[in-house]
Amino acid sequence: MEPLRSRNTTKLKVNVPQQIVKAEKNEFTEDEKKIIGELKQLYLDTINLDVKMQREIYNMEKIYEQKHNEIFDKRKKILDEFKKQNHGDATSSENVANFWLKVLKASYTEFIGKEDEKILSHLCDIRTKHYNDDTVKFVIEFTFEKNDYFKNRVLTKTYILNCVPDTEDPLSYDGAEIVKCEGCHIDWKQSLEREKNDQPSFFDFFTPPTLPDDPEDPNFCDINAILQNDFELGFYLKERVIPKAVIFFTGEIADCQSTDASDTETEDSEDDSDVEEEEESSNNENDK
Repeated sequence: MEPLRSRNTTKLKVNVPQQIVKAEKNEFTEDEKKIIGELKQLYLDTINLDVKMQREIYNMEKIYEQKHNEIFDKRKKILDEFKKQNHGDATSSENVANFWLKVLKASYTEFIGKEDEKILSHLCDIRTKHYNDDTVKFVIEFTFEKNDYFKNRVLTKTYILNCVPDTEDPLSYDGAEIVKCEGCHIDWKQSLEREKNDQPSFFDFFTPPTLPDDPEDPNFCDINAILQNDFELGFYLKERVIPKAVIFFTGEIADCQSTDASDTETEDSEDDSDVEEEEESSNNENDK
Protein backbone atom coordinates (compact mmCIF):
# COMPACT_ATOMS: atom_id res chain seq x y z
CA MET A 1 0.00 0.00 0.00
CA GLU A 2 1.44 3.32 -1.02
CA PRO A 3 1.98 5.68 1.92
CA LEU A 4 -0.16 8.81 1.94
CA ARG A 5 1.39 12.06 3.06
CA SER A 6 -1.46 14.51 3.36
CA ARG A 7 -3.97 14.65 6.17
CA ASN A 8 -7.45 14.86 4.63
CA THR A 9 -10.00 16.30 7.01
CA THR A 10 -13.08 18.39 6.51
CA LYS A 11 -12.80 22.10 7.13
CA LEU A 12 -13.09 22.65 10.85
CA LYS A 13 -12.92 25.94 12.63
CA VAL A 14 -13.29 27.62 15.99
CA ASN A 15 -16.57 29.45 16.34
CA VAL A 16 -15.17 32.95 16.79
CA PRO A 17 -16.88 36.29 16.21
CA GLN A 18 -16.53 37.23 12.56
CA GLN A 19 -15.67 40.77 11.60
CA ILE A 20 -18.42 42.24 9.45
CA VAL A 21 -17.04 43.28 6.07
CA LYS A 22 -19.02 45.94 4.28
CA ALA A 23 -19.39 45.19 0.60
CA GLU A 24 -18.73 47.90 -1.90
CA LYS A 25 -21.87 49.80 -2.71
CA ASN A 26 -23.44 48.42 -5.86
CA GLU A 27 -26.03 50.28 -7.80
CA PHE A 28 -28.69 47.72 -8.68
CA THR A 29 -31.95 48.50 -10.39
CA GLU A 30 -35.17 47.53 -8.65
CA ASP A 31 -35.58 44.60 -11.02
CA GLU A 32 -32.04 43.43 -10.26
CA LYS A 33 -32.63 43.71 -6.51
CA LYS A 34 -35.71 41.55 -6.89
CA ILE A 35 -33.76 38.90 -8.80
CA ILE A 36 -30.92 38.95 -6.25
CA GLY A 37 -33.43 38.48 -3.45
CA GLU A 38 -34.91 35.46 -5.21
CA LEU A 39 -31.41 34.01 -5.80
CA LYS A 40 -30.49 34.47 -2.14
CA GLN A 41 -33.66 32.65 -1.14
CA LEU A 42 -32.63 29.76 -3.37
CA TYR A 43 -29.19 29.81 -1.74
CA LEU A 44 -30.86 29.67 1.68
CA ASP A 45 -32.88 26.68 0.45
CA THR A 46 -29.65 24.87 -0.42
CA ILE A 47 -28.26 25.66 3.04
CA ASN A 48 -31.37 24.23 4.71
CA LEU A 49 -31.12 21.16 2.49
CA ASP A 50 -27.45 20.71 3.45
CA VAL A 51 -28.34 21.00 7.15
CA LYS A 52 -30.99 18.30 6.75
CA MET A 53 -28.60 16.08 4.83
CA GLN A 54 -25.88 16.50 7.45
CA ARG A 55 -28.33 15.58 10.21
CA GLU A 56 -29.25 12.38 8.33
CA ILE A 57 -25.56 11.56 7.94
CA TYR A 58 -25.07 11.90 11.72
CA ASN A 59 -28.10 9.69 12.30
CA MET A 60 -26.60 7.06 9.98
CA GLU A 61 -23.32 7.23 11.87
CA LYS A 62 -25.20 6.59 15.09
CA ILE A 63 -27.05 3.63 13.57
CA TYR A 64 -23.85 2.05 12.28
CA GLU A 65 -21.92 2.78 15.47
CA GLN A 66 -23.16 -0.50 17.00
CA LYS A 67 -22.07 -2.44 13.92
CA HIS A 68 -18.64 -0.81 14.06
CA ASN A 69 -18.37 -1.62 17.75
CA GLU A 70 -19.05 -5.29 17.04
CA ILE A 71 -15.97 -5.26 14.79
CA PHE A 72 -13.93 -3.23 17.26
CA ASP A 73 -14.89 -5.67 20.04
CA LYS A 74 -13.30 -8.45 17.98
CA ARG A 75 -10.20 -6.31 17.46
CA LYS A 76 -9.93 -5.63 21.19
CA LYS A 77 -10.39 -9.33 22.02
CA ILE A 78 -7.56 -10.32 19.66
CA LEU A 79 -5.22 -7.71 21.14
CA ASP A 80 -6.16 -8.54 24.75
CA GLU A 81 -5.57 -12.25 24.18
CA PHE A 82 -2.21 -11.60 22.55
CA LYS A 83 -1.13 -9.36 25.41
CA LYS A 84 -2.29 -11.92 27.98
CA GLN A 85 -0.41 -14.74 26.26
CA ASN A 86 2.74 -12.64 25.93
CA HIS A 87 2.58 -10.89 29.29
CA GLY A 88 5.94 -9.44 30.23
CA ASP A 89 7.42 -9.95 26.76
CA ALA A 90 6.55 -6.53 25.31
CA THR A 91 10.14 -5.32 25.35
CA SER A 92 9.60 -2.79 22.59
CA SER A 93 7.00 -0.17 21.79
CA GLU A 94 6.90 -1.80 18.33
CA ASN A 95 5.43 -5.00 19.82
CA VAL A 96 1.77 -5.87 19.13
CA ALA A 97 1.30 -5.85 22.91
CA ASN A 98 1.84 -2.08 22.61
CA PHE A 99 -0.51 -1.80 19.64
CA TRP A 100 -2.24 1.48 20.52
CA LEU A 101 1.00 3.11 21.67
CA LYS A 102 2.56 2.56 18.26
CA VAL A 103 -0.65 3.64 16.48
CA LEU A 104 -0.64 6.94 18.36
CA LYS A 105 3.07 7.49 17.75
CA ALA A 106 2.45 6.93 14.03
CA SER A 107 -0.55 9.26 13.85
CA TYR A 108 -0.38 11.79 16.69
CA THR A 109 1.33 15.02 15.67
CA GLU A 110 2.04 16.32 19.15
CA PHE A 111 4.54 15.37 21.82
CA ILE A 112 4.68 11.81 23.20
CA GLY A 113 7.52 11.58 25.72
CA LYS A 114 9.23 8.57 27.26
CA GLU A 115 7.09 8.87 30.39
CA ASP A 116 3.98 9.04 28.19
CA GLU A 117 5.07 5.84 26.42
CA LYS A 118 5.19 3.99 29.74
CA ILE A 119 1.63 5.06 30.50
CA LEU A 120 0.30 4.50 26.99
CA SER A 121 1.58 0.92 27.07
CA HIS A 122 -1.47 0.33 29.29
CA LEU A 123 -3.86 1.73 26.65
CA CYS A 124 -6.05 -1.14 25.43
CA ASP A 125 -8.69 0.54 23.25
CA ILE A 126 -9.85 3.78 21.59
CA ARG A 127 -13.47 4.27 20.49
CA THR A 128 -15.86 7.07 19.60
CA LYS A 129 -19.46 7.59 20.67
CA HIS A 130 -21.93 9.75 18.76
CA TYR A 131 -24.70 11.86 20.27
CA ASN A 132 -27.30 13.40 17.96
CA ASP A 133 -30.09 14.53 20.26
CA ASP A 134 -30.22 18.13 21.51
CA THR A 135 -26.50 18.63 20.93
CA VAL A 136 -24.53 16.97 18.16
CA LYS A 137 -21.21 15.76 19.52
CA PHE A 138 -18.81 12.86 19.53
CA VAL A 139 -16.74 11.54 22.42
CA ILE A 140 -13.38 9.82 22.01
CA GLU A 141 -12.83 7.24 24.76
CA PHE A 142 -9.36 6.00 25.68
CA THR A 143 -9.65 2.80 27.74
CA PHE A 144 -6.75 1.75 29.96
CA GLU A 145 -6.01 -1.37 31.93
CA LYS A 146 -5.26 -0.94 35.62
CA ASN A 147 -1.97 0.87 36.05
CA ASP A 148 0.26 2.66 38.55
CA TYR A 149 -0.26 6.10 37.03
CA PHE A 150 -3.92 7.09 37.40
CA LYS A 151 -7.15 5.64 38.76
CA ASN A 152 -9.30 6.33 35.67
CA ARG A 153 -10.11 3.36 33.49
CA VAL A 154 -11.42 5.63 30.70
CA LEU A 155 -10.22 9.09 29.64
CA THR A 156 -12.54 11.09 27.41
CA LYS A 157 -12.37 14.00 25.00
CA THR A 158 -15.66 15.52 23.83
CA TYR A 159 -16.14 17.54 20.64
CA ILE A 160 -19.31 19.60 20.25
CA LEU A 161 -20.56 20.56 16.79
CA ASN A 162 -22.71 23.36 15.46
CA CYS A 163 -24.86 22.12 12.59
CA VAL A 164 -27.36 24.95 12.12
CA PRO A 165 -27.09 28.42 10.54
CA ASP A 166 -27.02 31.59 12.61
CA THR A 167 -30.60 32.87 12.71
CA GLU A 168 -29.37 36.46 12.35
CA ASP A 169 -27.08 35.70 9.41
CA PRO A 170 -28.05 32.34 7.85
CA LEU A 171 -26.28 33.03 4.56
CA SER A 172 -22.91 33.01 6.33
CA TYR A 173 -23.34 29.32 7.20
CA ASP A 174 -20.41 27.33 5.84
CA GLY A 175 -21.21 23.81 6.98
CA ALA A 176 -21.02 21.91 10.24
CA GLU A 177 -18.17 22.94 12.51
CA ILE A 178 -16.64 21.83 15.78
CA VAL A 179 -17.16 24.76 18.13
CA LYS A 180 -16.00 23.43 21.46
CA CYS A 181 -14.04 20.62 23.07
CA GLU A 182 -14.01 19.34 26.63
CA GLY A 183 -11.43 17.17 28.34
CA CYS A 184 -11.70 15.20 31.56
CA HIS A 185 -10.13 15.09 35.00
CA ILE A 186 -7.25 12.65 35.34
CA ASP A 187 -6.98 11.23 38.84
CA TRP A 188 -3.21 10.86 38.99
CA LYS A 189 -1.72 8.57 41.60
CA GLN A 190 1.55 10.50 41.42
CA SER A 191 0.11 14.00 41.15
CA LEU A 192 2.85 15.72 43.13
CA GLU A 193 5.58 14.39 40.85
CA ARG A 194 3.69 15.39 37.71
CA GLU A 195 3.05 18.92 38.98
CA LYS A 196 6.79 19.46 39.10
CA ASN A 197 7.21 18.31 35.51
CA ASP A 198 6.55 21.15 33.07
CA GLN A 199 7.47 19.14 29.96
CA PRO A 200 4.85 18.80 27.19
CA SER A 201 2.85 15.59 27.46
CA PHE A 202 0.38 13.59 25.41
CA PHE A 203 -2.00 13.91 28.35
CA ASP A 204 -2.23 17.68 27.84
CA PHE A 205 -4.74 16.58 25.19
CA PHE A 206 -7.27 16.08 27.98
CA THR A 207 -6.97 19.63 29.34
CA PRO A 208 -7.67 21.95 26.38
CA PRO A 209 -7.46 25.70 27.02
CA THR A 210 -10.54 27.92 27.16
CA LEU A 211 -10.92 30.51 24.40
CA PRO A 212 -11.35 34.03 25.83
CA ASP A 213 -14.68 35.67 25.09
CA ASP A 214 -12.93 38.86 23.98
CA PRO A 215 -11.15 38.55 20.57
CA GLU A 216 -8.95 41.48 21.68
CA ASP A 217 -7.54 39.40 24.55
CA PRO A 218 -3.73 39.09 24.05
CA ASN A 219 -3.97 35.29 24.36
CA PHE A 220 -6.91 34.92 21.97
CA CYS A 221 -4.95 34.20 18.78
CA ASP A 222 -2.60 31.67 20.40
CA ILE A 223 -5.42 29.76 22.10
CA ASN A 224 -7.49 29.94 18.93
CA ALA A 225 -4.64 28.28 17.00
CA ILE A 226 -4.23 25.59 19.68
CA LEU A 227 -7.94 24.79 19.59
CA GLN A 228 -8.01 24.73 15.79
CA ASN A 229 -5.28 22.11 15.82
CA ASP A 230 -7.08 20.22 18.59
CA PHE A 231 -10.35 20.16 16.61
CA GLU A 232 -8.62 18.83 13.52
CA LEU A 233 -6.82 16.18 15.56
CA GLY A 234 -10.06 15.01 17.21
CA PHE A 235 -11.76 14.65 13.84
CA TYR A 236 -8.68 12.89 12.46
CA LEU A 237 -8.66 10.35 15.30
CA LYS A 238 -12.36 9.69 14.80
CA GLU A 239 -12.38 9.40 11.02
CA ARG A 240 -9.01 7.82 10.24
CA VAL A 241 -6.91 6.60 13.14
CA ILE A 242 -9.50 4.50 15.01
CA PRO A 243 -10.92 2.61 11.99
CA LYS A 244 -7.53 2.34 10.21
CA ALA A 245 -5.47 1.55 13.32
CA VAL A 246 -3.87 -1.64 11.99
CA ILE A 247 -2.32 0.02 8.92
CA PHE A 248 -1.02 2.86 11.08
CA PHE A 249 0.56 0.15 13.24
CA THR A 250 2.19 -1.61 10.27
CA GLY A 251 3.29 1.65 8.67
CA GLU A 252 1.29 1.04 5.49
CA ILE A 253 -0.33 4.44 5.90
CA ALA A 254 1.76 7.52 6.60
CA ASP A 255 -0.53 10.54 6.46
CA CYS A 256 0.17 11.34 10.08
CA GLN A 257 2.62 14.23 9.69
CA SER A 258 4.26 12.83 12.82
CA THR A 259 7.56 14.21 14.07
CA ASP A 260 9.55 11.31 12.63
CA ALA A 261 7.82 11.58 9.26
CA SER A 262 8.29 15.34 9.14
CA ASP A 263 11.96 15.00 10.03
CA THR A 264 12.44 12.36 7.34
CA GLU A 265 10.68 14.50 4.73
CA THR A 266 12.78 17.51 5.71
CA GLU A 267 15.99 15.49 5.38
CA ASP A 268 14.86 14.09 2.02
CA SER A 269 13.99 17.58 0.83
CA GLU A 270 17.40 18.89 1.90
CA ASP A 271 19.13 15.98 0.15
CA ASP A 272 17.17 16.60 -3.06
CA SER A 273 18.02 20.29 -2.87
CA ASP A 274 21.73 19.50 -2.49
CA VAL A 275 21.62 17.15 -5.50
CA GLU A 276 19.87 19.80 -7.60
CA GLU A 277 22.49 22.39 -6.63
CA GLU A 278 25.33 20.01 -7.53
CA GLU A 279 23.74 19.22 -10.91
CA GLU A 280 23.23 22.90 -11.65
CA SER A 281 26.82 23.68 -10.71
CA SER A 282 28.03 20.83 -12.94
CA ASN A 283 25.97 22.07 -15.86
CA ASN A 284 27.37 25.58 -15.45
CA GLU A 285 30.91 24.20 -15.53
CA ASN A 286 30.15 22.27 -18.71
CA ASP A 287 28.71 25.38 -20.35
CA LYS A 288 31.95 27.18 -19.67
